[in-house]
Amino acid sequence: MEKKKVTIYDIAQEARVSPATVSRILTGAVSVREEKRQRVMEAIAKYDFHPNAYARALTEKRTRTIAMMVAHSDNAYYSSVFAACENEAYLRGYVIMLMDTSSRPENEVSVLNRIRELRPEATILCGGRIDLEKQDPAFTELLRQTAEYTRIVVGSRSPLPEIPGIFVDHRASVDIAVRYLAGLGHRDIGFVYSGREYFGTVERLDQFRKVLRELGLPFRQEWLIGVQDYSVTAGLEGARKLMALGRCPTALLGMNDMVSAGLLQGLITAGVRVPQDISLLAFDDTFVSAITTPKLTSVGYDYQSYGADLIRAAVEPEEPCITDRRIPVFITERDSCAPLR
Repeated sequence: MEKKKVTIYDIAQEARVSPATVSRILTGAVSVREEKRQRVMEAIAKYDFHPNAYARALTEKRTRTIAMMVAHSDNAYYSSVFAACENEAYLRGYVIMLMDTSSRPENEVSVLNRIRELRPEATILCGGRIDLEKQDPAFTELLRQTAEYTRIVVGSRSPLPEIPGIFVDHRASVDIAVRYLAGLGHRDIGFVYSGREYFGTVERLDQFRKVLRELGLPFRQEWLIGVQDYSVTAGLEGARKLMALGRCPTALLGMNDMVSAGLLQGLITAGVRVPQDISLLAFDDTFVSAITTPKLTSVGYDYQSYGADLIRAAVEPEEPCITDRRIPVFITERDSCAPLR
């Protein structure tokens, strides 16, 4: 037999069993006598046999595939979430298809249409229009239609009662960050942010004002600096805007690790010492925070636990559906923050 032409029927003939027995062994559906199992496994090993996934899906009525749609796969946060999901999926015998939309609405439509054709067992959405503060009715309807073909889980607030939502606790992230800086003696704290149209940013900005007020710290509008996106380039833009101010804060929050890395580079280029002149605190605690000089103190999350939660919600539906589950946050202290001099 040529390897490329080996079928389940060939394996059955080689092992002197029925095709149904081979199928039962491959799926683990029922117990089979050890003698038969051994003969089948020897034939499978001999011909390096791999069953057709589509044929198995028809038999088992499941594909063991999960689609994951992310806004930007080159963003350290999304790549960290994907890696955690992929690890958990592998442990459960699933494979993940990664689909990057570049946060473009037309790409989201194309990807979701493709998902409806492929019909994976589940689909996880992270970023893009799902994160908008004001939901897009057309996108919500598209999700509703797609949910008829695959189970949907979102790494965000749930747009529909039947869709589980698991996401970062944005309010707790800012709360712990500001209180940490205040504990170092800082009273003048700024925030370089992006994405005012997204609910996560709305929550962070609102919590920023709230915790400053609770601690009796001043809020200055000019220290709330908006940048174009979540990249290192946006951080450089934020540093330029900050340097143009007449007076700078003594501590600064960066929207994520990548923006904070750009801020760090821009501040150092401008002759500002971190943390001696300005303490800098990031969000997400991805690999980026550990490769800058100085290394970034960052609010982070247990990505492995987060990925496990997303995959579990995808393959083990809960009743009733939990639509608003926030994952816990913590600070990893490194070298970019110091007590006020």
